[in-house]
Amino acid sequence: MLVLEFTGERVVPGRVDADLWNEHLSRYLFATRVARDKRVIDLGCGAGYGTAELARTAKSVLGIDVAAEAVSWAREQYPSENIQFAQASCDKVPIEDASIDLAVSFEVIEHLEQPETLLAEVRRILAADGLFIVSTPNIDYYAESREEIGPNPYHHHEFSFDEFRETLLRYFSDVTI
Repeated sequence: MLVLEFTGERVVPGRVDADLWNEHLSRYLFATRVARDKRVIDLGCGAGYGTAELARTAKSVLGIDVAAEAVSWAREQYPSENIQFAQASCDKVPIEDASIDLAVSFEVIEHLEQPETLLAEVRRILAADGLFIVSTPNIDYYAESREEIGPNPYHHHEFSFDEFRETLLRYFSDVTI
């Protein structure tokens, strides 16, 4: 059995405090409401727990992550006929254009050196009537809560509310925050 260490880079079930776990899991529980019978991708799936949640209602779910150890752990923990896990980068998603009904990316975009590459890939892979659900820490609140321990060393860019909205609007015509 593989062991996935909690380093602070990704949430690992059973290795984080309850508040952090509930904060992250709640995003996936929200997304399951719109995942029913859809082709779904979980971009930056990490340990795979969210991919497994989405698979409870989705037709199929592809979880991708750049970290080989996270993908291996996810495959071991969440075997299912409607789930696939693949090691891949969010800036080169290994699927066809317009082949996804729902894309989710929770607490990932801030980890990327070039966050716009994720947005361009999502636009490419989403079907015409597809939906993208994304979350990222708001720098105006996040910096305050991390004042004593300092910035997250895994984050390359944290967005303000306005900056995030403006960035999303460069790739998507309909943005609701």
